[in-house]
Amino acid sequence: MNEETEHKIVPAVAILAIFAFGIMTFALANASEISPDNIIKLVNVERSSNGLNPVKMNTELQNAAISKSEDMIYRNYFDHYAFGQTPWMFIIRAGYNYSVAGENLAKGFNTSEGIVSAWMNSPTHRANILNPDYQDIGIGVVKGTYTENGTTADTTLTTEMMATPKSGLTLFLERVTNAISSIL
Repeated sequence: MNEETEHKIVPAVAILAIFAFGIMTFALANASEISPDNIIKLVNVERSSNGLNPVKMNTELQNAAISKSEDMIYRNYFDHYAFGQTPWMFIIRAGYNYSVAGENLAKGFNTSEGIVSAWMNSPTHRANILNPDYQDIGIGVVKGTYTENGTTADTTLTTEMMATPKSGLTLFLERVTNAISSIL
């Protein structure tokens, strides 16, 4: 390489490095930390762009999702069904009487965008997010230590629970049916 070529390459490499640094800084500056509010906003953007109504944060579902994430950290598992528990048990224990419900899980992500993007790229998770029957949402984001394949590391477990409550009439009919059943 001669001196003239070297003088052209060095500035070009420097410009590319600055450009790459700028892109990475922009991407990091626009990536949001993992939080329930950020995930709900992103989920509602996806729902809106698909012609669906937004879901609203529900305290009972939020508590159910936090409880599920905490349970996964405490018992060291990452699954919808474990230790004889279903996602629906967490929802019911939190006091939410659902007619339809779904759950999405995420582990090891650094941003809300990364989580929602991964869910949208998975057919079953995408179906949950774009289910037109859901009205409410709760997000549980819990940081803790998790062991997988013999390696223990700090991670973040995220649980998304989406649901629609039972109607007042349905709840009334269930009570009547239970009352009649207890008499018979």
